[in-house]
Amino acid sequence: MQDHPGQAGHRHGLSRRCMLAGMGGTALVLTAALTGCTDPPRAPRFPALRFSHKPPFLFRARRVEVRSEYSRPNRPPNVEHQMPLPPDRAAGHWAEDRLQANGEGDAIVRFTVHDASVVEKKLTVERGISGLLQNEQAESYHAQLEATIEVVDDLTGIALAAATAKVWRSQTLAENATINERDSVWFGLVERLITEFDAAMTAQIEAHLDSVLLNPPSA
Repeated sequence: MQDHPGQAGHRHGLSRRCMLAGMGGTALVLTAALTGCTDPPRAPRFPALRFSHKPPFLFRARRVEVRSEYSRPNRPPNVEHQMPLPPDRAAGHWAEDRLQANGEGDAIVRFTVHDASVVEKKLTVERGISGLLQNEQAESYHAQLEATIEVVDDLTGIALAAATAKVWRSQTLAENATINERDSVWFGLVERLITEFDAAMTAQIEAHLDSVLLNPPSA
């Protein structure tokens, strides 16, 4: 499994290599099928990705609104609807933890997710007997997250200031990966994506929203 910065068809305990082995006719393949195809393990439990350990950005504003303009396609090649933690949900958690309003004035802080896609690309793997002896990277996943923070006058609707961050990460998955292993890879991908987003958005806030911050914290 390889990580690069900037299909859900496996079964919990069965890799595709194991499934191919079960279809073979030789004693060796049959042995592999009998010894390698076991009952599915329990699905892993993933920790919550929160940013409450970091100081929040306190805005001179009446309230904070969190919304998303991104609509999940819920079909291939997108896979975020199958992930244990989709990027848009992680972004919402980030906004809940890091954006706060002091409850005063006529401004509102609006956090909007524009893109939170994860797209799967099938990679070429070797077929046949020789392919059974290898464990190649079979899928590549490209995750992207883009969001904007606007400070808007609630009376006029005019944006007083804005900051935008856009980040992406890529990750490959081995062809013999189980569903549990795939989910772990997906979680790690989103974890790295939201961590990079936190750094990028922090820089943008400090560069463009300093005038409406009451206590600009360090990253």
